[in-house]
Amino acid sequence: MARLLVVELAVTPLGTAETGLSDYIARAVEAVKASGVKYKVCPTCTVFEAGDVETAFEVARAAHEAVLAAGVKRVLTAVKIDDRLDQPRGMDERVQRVTAKVK
Repeated sequence: MARLLVVELAVTPLGTAETGLSDYIARAVEAVKASGVKYKVCPTCTVFEAGDVETAFEVARAAHEAVLAAGVKRVLTAVKIDDRLDQPRGMDERVQRVTAKVK
């Protein structure tokens, strides 16, 4: 059975001159997009799918470094990995399974 990890990635630039962070976050998302993984931008994080842990961390590292390359002096990056081995369920199916049960 193929693995399908669902990864939550939050890259937070610190010490910027402005309170708006979208320019920096866009750089992180561009790095995720360039990796070729399936992803979804959410209000406080980006969620993506990866076939293995190595890919998950490579994508996270690329996003982290993209924000540093944008000129930020400090970046806080949080990664949460859901690695389910019994059934490969992607992010869309997981959301659908929950929303179908909401009354």
